[in-house]
Amino acid sequence: MKKILLFYAFLPVLSLLACSTNKSATSNDESEIDNIISKTKKDFIPDSRLSVYDIKSISNGKKGITIKGYTMSAEAKKVLLQRLAATGKKVTDSIVLLPDASVGEKSYGVVDVSVCNVRTADDFSAELSLQALLGMPVHIIQDGMFYRVQTPDLYTGWVIHAGITPMTKTEYDNWNRSEKIVVTSHYGFVYSQPDTHSQTVSDIVSGDRLKWEGTEGDFYKVCYPNGRIGYIAKNSSIPEREWRSSLKQDAASIIRTAYTLMGIPYMWGANSAKGADCSGFVRTVLFLHDIIIPRDASQMAYIGEHIDIAPDCSNLQPGDLVFFGRKAVGNKKEHVSHVGIYVGNQHFIHSLGDVHESSFNPKDTNYDAYDLERRLHAVRFLPYLNKEPNINTTITNPFYK
Repeated sequence: MKKILLFYAFLPVLSLLACSTNKSATSNDESEIDNIISKTKKDFIPDSRLSVYDIKSISNGKKGITIKGYTMSAEAKKVLLQRLAATGKKVTDSIVLLPDASVGEKSYGVVDVSVCNVRTADDFSAELSLQALLGMPVHIIQDGMFYRVQTPDLYTGWVIHAGITPMTKTEYDNWNRSEKIVVTSHYGFVYSQPDTHSQTVSDIVSGDRLKWEGTEGDFYKVCYPNGRIGYIAKNSSIPEREWRSSLKQDAASIIRTAYTLMGIPYMWGANSAKGADCSGFVRTVLFLHDIIIPRDASQMAYIGEHIDIAPDCSNLQPGDLVFFGRKAVGNKKEHVSHVGIYVGNQHFIHSLGDVHESSFNPKDTNYDAYDLERRLHAVRFLPYLNKEPNINTTITNPFYK
């Protein structure tokens, strides 16, 4: 009788042990699946800023698992499903390959406002990651409350519908081939009539592009991607062909342009004449010379030629990019978090608080001890223009073709 009572007394414990064992097995299974998802992302989408791989698993118990989410990589999806199938589990594929059906035939677009904010999520309060300029071609990869787009530097993010005019491939190609007016003033307006006292159509910033429809006196008649018509003063713009023929892409010219942006405010995620973060400033200056490089400092740091900086900067040339951040320690790799343009004589220009010039020389009044302490290395990129896929121009970049 005592043995029977003891058996029943241990039943709850046995039940808990069985439950714990089942939970542990389930947890191990989920961990294995998550590891496969993570490994595939690392193998195919190592930089999530440049593509989409938002995938997760849902357990269906004994029925297997459902894999759902979004990706731009057909190869990543194929390999992921193969790896999951190799585990012996039944896998239900609910992964959407982008661009998805929500986009329809208009999977291309052109920016329709002077500066278009691109965010990390489809939410007005989401972090600003970059900005796209008026007339810039983009790929639309997803539609909803916002458009999910990819820009010519391959960055992906979300923009409000008002910022983009969606187009078919034919419409997009026609826009890219059309003659354009390039805005050269850092700030200005397009007017409803060839008269600066007429109603404004929109503001404009340097680097914006509009379709050229004709000339009236001291104004160019221009057309926006959505068909709006306006007039821009000749003294703040130039026909694209003329701009290209006069364009200089040497270090001295680039540095002169950098100094015309002195004093503009620092703004996280921004890259225009209205405001810019550190890499956004570099990106803006170079774009005004028709040079397209990666968006972020941590991406710029690994293009072109790597240079370990001499203590007196004697091995640097004006126009080199100088990078800052956390130096490599032990097993930790360096972490790049800031960038500036070297201008010579141990001086560099960068955006931190605002755009200003700093020096590595303690004897200078603009000595920057903080940035000297976190200085990492430099990159020489100009000799590699159009020789590396991620250092190109609007002539060679695939988005503009």
